[in-house]
Amino acid sequence: MQAQSSFNEKDKGRLYLVPTPIGNLEDITLRAKRILTEADYIAAEDTRTSGILLEKIGVHNRMISFHKYNSKERAPELIKLLKEGNTIAEISDAGMPVISDPGYILVQECIKNDIPVVSLPGPSAFATALIASGFDAQPFTYYGFLPRKSSEQKVYFEMMNQARATSIFYEAPHRLKKTLKTLAEVIKPDRKIVLARELTKIHEEYLRGTISEIDEYFTKNDPRGEFVVLVSPNDEKEKQLSWDELIKQVADRVEAGESKKDAIKLVAKANKVSKNELYDKYHQN
Repeated sequence: MQAQSSFNEKDKGRLYLVPTPIGNLEDITLRAKRILTEADYIAAEDTRTSGILLEKIGVHNRMISFHKYNSKERAPELIKLLKEGNTIAEISDAGMPVISDPGYILVQECIKNDIPVVSLPGPSAFATALIASGFDAQPFTYYGFLPRKSSEQKVYFEMMNQARATSIFYEAPHRLKKTLKTLAEVIKPDRKIVLARELTKIHEEYLRGTISEIDEYFTKNDPRGEFVVLVSPNDEKEKQLSWDELIKQVADRVEAGESKKDAIKLVAKANKVSKNELYDKYHQN
């Protein structure tokens, strides 16, 4: 077991996970700006992109490149700095660190080395889209960026097809049309989806409709901007087996060696029917 006191040890190195605006710079918080200003180093996914942001909000600090291509090599260097008592603020290009970002590698190493990890709340594209989508926000499943191959995407779409939760993933504009075609091959065309783009920016837009409607829309319009795609939960009623079918399931289990009591209990639980009622039906049969 490990207990972390985030702020008690003032002389100890500390990793801050600092969210940055996903578009509108007014979404930077006072605390985020202060941490970025006070940190000894800023670990940035893209120092050029982050440099523009930091310049605009008036933060001038030392940046270290930390992205998916150098994270495994760079993490030990950052851990060394933290052990020496330095504070590091980790940021991604936009939004929350670790979400679709290599920051989790650094977090894991900090935990292994008993270095406090402090997460700041802030902007996240999928959460921003979710609460305005009109879909039930609880529960939801976030998939991040899906694989590019249609065959691999279909595995995820099969899960979304059955899910009783809202499903969310990101997609780039140049791949969106193909992804929608693949989605339509797996999920019924009348299933509701929402596409959100350019969130918090001047061209922010939500497209709400069925899979077929959205697919048709993009046959006439070219996608622009990064997209958050939300798939509505599967609200189809589960097929209820007849009593004869349930009794047969019990009989098959008994024939396989289970006791009648256990077989009835398990079949009743799996099919969400009354155990006592199934017991009576089985013995009447």
